[in-house]
Amino acid sequence: METSSSTYKKQTLGLASLIFFVVAAASPLTGLVGAMPIAILEGNGAGISGIYIISGLILLIFSVGFIVMSRYIKNAGAFYSYISAGMGIKMGVTGLALAILSYVSIQIAIAAIFGLFTQIFFQEYLGFNLPWWVYTVLMLGVVCWLGIAKIEIGSRVLGILMLLEVGIAVLIAAIVVVKQGSVGALDLKPFTPSVVFNGNVGMALVFTVAAFIGFEATAIYAEECRDPERNVPVATVIAALIIMGFFAFCSWGMIQAYGSDHVQNVVADNPDLCVFNIAESALGSWSVILINILLITSLFAATQSFHNNISRYFYVMARDGIFLPKLAKLHPTKDTPYISSICQTIFMISLTVILALLGQDPLIDIFTWGSAITTMSILLLEILVSISVILYFRRRSELNISHWKARYAPFLAAILMSLMLYLVTMNLDILSGIKTKVIYLVPILVFGSAIAGYLYAVILIRFFPSGMSKLNRVVEEA
Repeated sequence: METSSSTYKKQTLGLASLIFFVVAAASPLTGLVGAMPIAILEGNGAGISGIYIISGLILLIFSVGFIVMSRYIKNAGAFYSYISAGMGIKMGVTGLALAILSYVSIQIAIAAIFGLFTQIFFQEYLGFNLPWWVYTVLMLGVVCWLGIAKIEIGSRVLGILMLLEVGIAVLIAAIVVVKQGSVGALDLKPFTPSVVFNGNVGMALVFTVAAFIGFEATAIYAEECRDPERNVPVATVIAALIIMGFFAFCSWGMIQAYGSDHVQNVVADNPDLCVFNIAESALGSWSVILINILLITSLFAATQSFHNNISRYFYVMARDGIFLPKLAKLHPTKDTPYISSICQTIFMISLTVILALLGQDPLIDIFTWGSAITTMSILLLEILVSISVILYFRRRSELNISHWKARYAPFLAAILMSLMLYLVTMNLDILSGIKTKVIYLVPILVFGSAIAGYLYAVILIRFFPSGMSKLNRVVEEA
């Protein structure tokens, strides 16, 4: 039996906290300033607003099976637990390897550009300069402290930061829309089929689906939230709708400033500053400074969210007997996996310093590679989860789950996610910005990690049968 030191004692997170964690991980302002202009340029131009809606609908289809699974599997392992329940322990450990790879990759990517943007901000506005990695290391220390603090404290911090970054972007877009609407010049073409499905739709889908990375994190907090049967499903849907609505409305609002017929050419001239130029025109030069600050806080919030995800995956690994048992120890008063938080922070700081010493650029090298790895890993995980949903409920027909929830929606999600994975793989050079063939080492790393996870499970079964018996009990209890 598990001791109290390795079992969550309190259910403190409410619905709002779950939503904040997910939306913060999506880093909306960063996606709007950084990814949206490239999606317009390399994708389908003004039709990007409609593609955000399509991407949101794809994720909502996936969430049908994901949500119904969350009602029967209440475990902080989320993807790992769902895949284990549907496809067995060996595939579950495969999913666990992919989940850790994806979250570690995106955390180091976001932490690196946090350091870069902070370095630029302090140099430009305050006149002093430190290496980017110094800011990253300091930020990771603060993230660790918040990760150890009571979980609701972290959720409040993320909530405030999220509201600020979403608020400024929505305000800018709304001002442009009102201004254009007052003269009868609103452009609705970005939502018409002829514009949405024009240009490189596949590339547009790759960028927009990537904007939803992390929306599945609600299930990770199933053991810590109040009324998980209600709050996890509701938070998942609301978070997906917020992300979809944010990007669709804000991208449409930005397009109003240039018009559907000209936006692609305008973005091509200066993709890095197009959103800042719109903000300055709508609110004044002060808004550019504010957006720079909120970009930094947005990256901090995303790092915090992914830190929490990783620490809980390590916690579950340790608790279930897959990895170092000490990582399952919870803080005596905070009731958080503090050993896991500390260990992963030490690892992330060490990785940051090593990459800096190797001369890796935080944007061109670390962020691009990390983003590509994460996108592929998450899509592969979502395919495995969708298949697991079908298998799990096929063996449990007595539960009387509707065919739409237990079969058709997960099957459709698996097909759609497979298509997305194919598009990402075929367009890795554009997605990452790395124009050499070396970027295609990413699929080798992703699928290699999945195979390594499977082999690790085989080794556990062969040499540690008692541990595997415990894992089987965990899945049966879940």
